[in-house]
Amino acid sequence: MKRIACLLALTAILSACTNDGGNGNTAGGPDGNEPGSGVQAPPGVPRAPSVHPFGNAPLPAGRLISPRAPVLMPGDRLEITVYNEPDLKVAVRLPESGSFSFPLIGQVETIGYSPNNLEAAIRERLAKDYLHNPQVTVTVVEFAPRKVFILGGVQKPDGYVLPPSERITLLQLISVAGGITDKAYKEYVQVVRRSEKGAREVVQLSLVAVEQAIAQGHPEADIELQPDDLVMIPSAARVVYVLGAVKDPGWFEIPADTRMTASMAISRAGSYTKFASTGGIQVLRQTPEGVSKKLPVDLGDIVSGNLEADVVLEPGDVVWVPERKLF
Repeated sequence: MKRIACLLALTAILSACTNDGGNGNTAGGPDGNEPGSGVQAPPGVPRAPSVHPFGNAPLPAGRLISPRAPVLMPGDRLEITVYNEPDLKVAVRLPESGSFSFPLIGQVETIGYSPNNLEAAIRERLAKDYLHNPQVTVTVVEFAPRKVFILGGVQKPDGYVLPPSERITLLQLISVAGGITDKAYKEYVQVVRRSEKGAREVVQLSLVAVEQAIAQGHPEADIELQPDDLVMIPSAARVVYVLGAVKDPGWFEIPADTRMTASMAISRAGSYTKFASTGGIQVLRQTPEGVSKKLPVDLGDIVSGNLEADVVLEPGDVVWVPERKLF
């Protein structure tokens, strides 16, 4: 199973990996179907070639729409220079807040900015009060991984690396993930994403309606995904997911008539890492009707003897273990 790095505290978050080990994961979907077992992708969406979740290989080029200028994200490492102004050279790795301090002008916001947009913003502020016609250059030394995630009723629920300049739609991601399983609730799909202000918002939609709209000549119904988006497709399969700052993130089945709690699931995933925020764990639960719940879990409270604080999991639950903030 491929390692999964994090995403957030939220209304959600995501994915699962293929693994032959004690996780209970198989090369097929969580319902045990093998690839090619007759479970088909949505109409009009061909199966994608095999991709390596969270590997270095990009998503298949044939499944991507036109490139775009990458939008900056937390974790990107930038170098900013101003021509003939060596004191204004700045090297920074963007923090989770998305803002950083620049000489003379103070805090600079980057959320939603491309490198060119950021150059223009810094240039404008320097020119306003400090320099005549400053020539600002923003160079991205290293992009943080862009990831999209898909959980639930697909053959290969997982997180997939998306190149910074590439774009992908909902149905394209489902195709890359091997297509819909026969236990998926296609009418109650949710896309969880980060808003420009850092909060989480949920887009609810029906894949049946999307497919019908495309068949009627409305391709825009297939929404474009953004980095860190989590696609959740409810499924009748009895699986739970453990993601984030654990040693072996992924999914595993809950045997019938077995009680599984959040702390037990984290233990099943190899326990939490040294970077985990054990007081900020959340269980994301979604009903087939699309109702979402966030249930907080504090491992410290449980270890202290408050066993009632340990959430009993239901099939489809996502246990999210966030990392401690570094900034």
